Amino acid sequence: MAVLLLPASLNQGAAPLIAQAAMPCSVLSRLRLETRGEHDAVERVLDLMGTGLTREVYCRQLERFYGFYGPLEDALQIRCALSGDHGGGARSQLPTLSPRLKKTAHLQRDLHYLGVETADLLLCSNLPPLETEAEVLGCLYVIEGATLGGQMITRHLRGTLGITPSTGGSFFEGYAGDTGKMWQAMRQLLVSGAIDRQTESEMVANAIVTFARLRAWCDPADTRAKNGPKNHREAEQRE
Repeated sequence: MAVLLLPASLNQGAAPLIAQAAMPCSVLSRLRLETRGEHDAVERVLDLMGTGLTREVYCRQLERFYGFYGPLEDALQIRCALSGDHGGGARSQLPTLSPRLKKTAHLQRDLHYLGVETADLLLCSNLPPLETEAEVLGCLYVIEGATLGGQMITRHLRGTLGITPSTGGSFFEGYAGDTGKMWQAMRQLLVSGAIDRQTESEMVANAIVTFARLRAWCDPADTRAKNGPKNHREAEQRE
């Protein structure tokens, strides 16, 4: 079974952090429990921990991730920048998230090392909605949680294919030694962003949507999500 996306399991051991902060943990529990079905469905599609993993299969998975993360991070960067333009009111958390949105660059570096030209890759157009701060945080719950599973995949790639962070595996290295710290900070942002029950529900709903659209994009048997622009240049021409 793949372990790319692990927020569901890792939330189980996170109670001490929330208890120390004296914060309600309902949003984290809801995210873990209510996304479990789609979380498990994604893991069934993304099998990077199998003993039969080959370099070809690995490259195909990186290509799919690039097609999803590329346009998604572009959209998130725009959303985070716009959230910092408003005056007055409660301070948005989104501008502080921009440094996290560098995963596409790692994918591009890995694919180039492995001999893949990213300009020829399809890009996903069926992205999760990012209209509200809650929707952004729900999406990031999925994307940031994946960095934790990436630590185990990094070790597996080294042992099975001889791939290291410097030889085509930088994407899965995540934040390296800071991965745990970055995830704990993300958890705190999720809790502080769930200002009421409606916002909490919106966050959970978009985490489910993000899992579902990632699965649809990465599943070779699902062609519904494969109708996006071929590359970033074509995406710009469609706007």
